[in-house]
Amino acid sequence: MPSTASSGSSRPVLSARARPALAAGLLLLALGSCSRPAAATAFDGKKAFSVLERQCAFGPRYPGSEAHDSCFAYLVSALRAYAPVVECDTFYYDSPVLKKRVQLMNVVARFRPGVKQRVLIGAHWDTRPWADRDPVLAKRHLPILGANDGASGVAVLVELARALRMGHEQPSVGVDLALFDGEDLGTDADPTGYFRGSQRYVEWKSEETPPLFAVIIDMVGSSTMVLHWEGNSRKMASNIVDLVWGEANSLGVRSFRSDVKHTVYDDHIPFLNAGIPAIDLIDFDYPSWHTTHDTVDKCSAESLGGVGKVLLSVVTKPNLLAN
Repeated sequence: MPSTASSGSSRPVLSARARPALAAGLLLLALGSCSRPAAATAFDGKKAFSVLERQCAFGPRYPGSEAHDSCFAYLVSALRAYAPVVECDTFYYDSPVLKKRVQLMNVVARFRPGVKQRVLIGAHWDTRPWADRDPVLAKRHLPILGANDGASGVAVLVELARALRMGHEQPSVGVDLALFDGEDLGTDADPTGYFRGSQRYVEWKSEETPPLFAVIIDMVGSSTMVLHWEGNSRKMASNIVDLVWGEANSLGVRSFRSDVKHTVYDDHIPFLNAGIPAIDLIDFDYPSWHTTHDTVDKCSAESLGGVGKVLLSVVTKPNLLAN
């Protein structure tokens, strides 16, 4: 669950740690014209949609539920079928809203694991335990299915893993596909419940060379999806925004729009706070957000396919980095 920024909120500041990554990111932008539309066609939106359906078949996947643990086992198995290295991390959060301690789990699939220069694509896989924006007050205590808010981003990452495994050419950089848990446990009264997984991931990997940049995807499956520039992304990592949007333009993916409509706090914020350039691809105008209406019928293979093709084309550019 992302949240919008208020006018008085402080913005993340890039630290000295980010400067090498930012410089590399500028190089990426300079090389952005070297697109590979043919490689991008390897992403299959229909296969991604089947992954979305499979997640939703478990039911709401909020921390502490049986569906949460069962779905995680499925996701780890799916990623292990494609990636040479899959790493899991278990941690805990004492939720004042749930009134209990819950077990949270992150997983990352690593392609070309021996390469130090890496990019990260991430999404949260948990779903919200309560439908606090449901139009029916009596339903606001119910958990959401999270077909778009949760399952869509994960579906893109799992299909990206398959495409990278089956592709004839390896990406020119290392690629990490990370699934974050505990993104959606926050409330206005307890904002620390948000972004538990992405914050943990940044801490977990703090001793490693940071990624050149991170792309977070969230709510990218709606059949009416439109992706505007996100405000924090545009201010803090505009070169990466231009790289991704330029690729969308070259591929003719029309759901990407070149204007800022919302400034959002989402899983990219812990990366920005750590000095890592990061952007958020999010359809924040999704009308079923945080309601019991966030169901499979609101999503489409076409939307998943458009986002996946763009991201696959970005990470498999032959000249993504200078030799």
